[in-house]
Amino acid sequence: MMRSFTKIVHGRSATLVLSVLLVLCAAVSAAAEALSEEQVKAAFLYNFAKFVAWPAGAFAGPHDPIVFGVLGKDPVGDAVQGLSGRTVQGRAVVVMRYQRVLDVKVCHVLFIGRSEQDRIEDDIQTLSGTPILLVADSEQFARRGGMINFVLERNRVGFEINLESMKRSKLVVNAQLLKLARTVY
Repeated sequence: MMRSFTKIVHGRSATLVLSVLLVLCAAVSAAAEALSEEQVKAAFLYNFAKFVAWPAGAFAGPHDPIVFGVLGKDPVGDAVQGLSGRTVQGRAVVVMRYQRVLDVKVCHVLFIGRSEQDRIEDDIQTLSGTPILLVADSEQFARRGGMINFVLERNRVGFEINLESMKRSKLVVNAQLLKLARTVY
């Protein structure tokens, strides 16, 4: 699986990719004072997509866009909108907003907003097993079956990963990203 992921990052060595990610994380941390917390989280979302491989069938065709979705209302959603027009793994980024989990049809990276706090476990269960990278900023999200949860520690944004949830959805995460997580479940 690691070999296929290496092909995805256009033949770059895992060491080079890790170096780039570490520099990015340092840059994001250093710029955190100039950027809002929401912009930092949007930057992390964008970079998570660079280190995840989706299963065959997650995209209808080789030129289909990668869809970043925002479920509910959250200030991070406005920052995610700024990702439109970029590319990830050779695919154009499209940003969609959803009011209800049942509206989520085509999506590859889904940020679940704070307005979904009371329904978050239902949202996780509804989307469980789908090839959608589920990310939130919610206490215990990763422990409850979400995939990546943002954590704020000493005014620095970090993240924790639920590897088992990712495996159930047939998403493959680069081991280098796992090393950067504060906690892996």
